[in-house]
Amino acid sequence: MSMLEAFFGKGGGGGFRAAKCKTLLKLSIPRIKLLRNRRELQLRQMRRDIAKLLEAGQEATARIRVEHIIREENMMAAQEILELFCELVAVRLPIIETELPGECPIDLKEAISSICFAAPRCSDLPELMQVQMMFATKYGKEFVAAAAELMPDCGVNRQIIELLSIRPPPVDIKMKLLKEIAEEHEIDWDPSETETEYLKPHEDLLNGPTYFSGSTLPLPKEKHEEPVAATAADEPGEDYQSDGGFDSLDLPEVPKAAIRPASGTQSTPDIGPHVQSSQSAAHDFSNPPDLEENPTADAAFYNYLKSSEPPVSPQFAQPRMPALPDEKKSQQSKNSSQGQLMK
Repeated sequence: MSMLEAFFGKGGGGGFRAAKCKTLLKLSIPRIKLLRNRRELQLRQMRRDIAKLLEAGQEATARIRVEHIIREENMMAAQEILELFCELVAVRLPIIETELPGECPIDLKEAISSICFAAPRCSDLPELMQVQMMFATKYGKEFVAAAAELMPDCGVNRQIIELLSIRPPPVDIKMKLLKEIAEEHEIDWDPSETETEYLKPHEDLLNGPTYFSGSTLPLPKEKHEEPVAATAADEPGEDYQSDGGFDSLDLPEVPKAAIRPASGTQSTPDIGPHVQSSQSAAHDFSNPPDLEENPTADAAFYNYLKSSEPPVSPQFAQPRMPALPDEKKSQQSKNSSQGQLMK
């Protein structure tokens, strides 16, 4: 980047004006002194109020008021350091103006970074906000953002960071200040109650307590355990099965009735009785009693019944194959011989 671009505003430091920056720094110095005197008067009045609270026994209110005193004292100490930095930068402005934009001098980095860090935190010094904007045009927005957000190697003074911190003051500092106020106003005050209150751990209302204390009392017996123990003592030898809690199911008896086919339906023929009847008939005719009395008269009828086949139901009768010519002749001769015997 050439020098012409820097002077005509095309570079990072084109909007930086050293004369205006020096005027703003000079105005902030007397304002800091004025604010210091005003705070000193307020702190004296606040100390007297805290002494009256301690004398009246209102220690809870005194503990709250003492934190405000510590913050005001820290602000006064931080503004005293800022006053020194403002004077240093105002003296070195001619050197800053001649340097290239974006390159902060090493010997002025702590002073400039501390002013940029304290500007948004010191609302009663509006001039520092304008100075911060001018340094942003000179060294870039990244430089100012690193100082305001406390990035690594930002160069902000460590003491200013601690004094302008929003963290609550430690307990020992608050107790020390309360004792100083009580001695200053010659008040007979016992700090034991306040020390006990400070050392008492506070519970987190959102996440609950962070500590737990055990009880020495025995745990109460639950009601549903007593009947179980009683039944186990009464019946020690009883075996409990997995399905012992279920009662046996009483199924209804099946009625024993003969199933008969409905009327109009064709029943299946039974082969067994016919076979038995035919066999019994054959057995009866094997030794007929009439044959013994009159063997000549009934010989032809007996031979006819013996040669005939047992009766078979027509539904289960097997179909006969057509007879061959030779078989027809033998059958005709057989029938004629049987006819002659019957005659």
